[in-house]
Amino acid sequence: MSFLTDLASFEFLRYSLTASFLVAFLTGLVSPVIVYKRMEFIGDGLAHAIFAGVAFAVLFEFNIFLGSVLATLVFAYLVYVISKRETIAESTAIGMLLPVFMAIGVIVFSKSPRYTTDVTAYLFGNLLLISKSDVLLIAIILATVTPIILLKKYEIAYWIADEKMAEFYGIKTKILKLIVLLSISMVVVSSLKLAGVIVMGAFLVLPGVFAKQFANSFGDAISKSVVFSIVFSLAGYISAYYFDTPPGPTIVLALFAGFLLSLLFNKYMA
Repeated sequence: MSFLTDLASFEFLRYSLTASFLVAFLTGLVSPVIVYKRMEFIGDGLAHAIFAGVAFAVLFEFNIFLGSVLATLVFAYLVYVISKRETIAESTAIGMLLPVFMAIGVIVFSKSPRYTTDVTAYLFGNLLLISKSDVLLIAIILATVTPIILLKKYEIAYWIADEKMAEFYGIKTKILKLIVLLSISMVVVSSLKLAGVIVMGAFLVLPGVFAKQFANSFGDAISKSVVFSIVFSLAGYISAYYFDTPPGPTIVLALFAGFLLSLLFNKYMA
């Protein structure tokens, strides 16, 4: 059967394709912020934080989304509080908290009767986990995060370029930083079932790295990052269908292939 035939026949395939598109848009949107601000570690940190939240939700049988949101909000806030000290960088704070949240998740998951199944699904993603309610949730997060990033893009650009100067000119950088961290947290939550904990970082970094090569401005970087993310995410999704491979890792390989092609293009045009 062809991809289009199966798409028309199987509801879960339509949900997962829609989710892939929305997640690609979201990750492409925040990726330039992460790359330009050198916050590449934040994606992995938040994904590991989610793992702890999911573990508690599974063990105590409450809503997984609620567990994920609470865990990422706690993680983002702790990063914000710890890195407020001038002696501790954001990357250091994330490096401290990442293994702590992961360890908590593994320990809590070990008490679940479905330990192996649950851990595998959330580490590597699982298309079968994506439902209509998940697609709706991702759409709500998209509708929330997109205006924040686009309306604040000039303030974010100033904050990225020179945080002290931005603060001097009246930009509330501490509040802006918290808003950015919370926005990225929501994007990570929306991406978990597709990407999984292990490869989440690539979804958040590769589009921004690609865009940085060609962008003329921060706004241009956002546009190019979103287009790149959507094109190669969908290419990876379709490849996963035909080669019967896990979609999350396959999409990552497609994104990386796109990045390598951009390097070759730059080398050829130089």
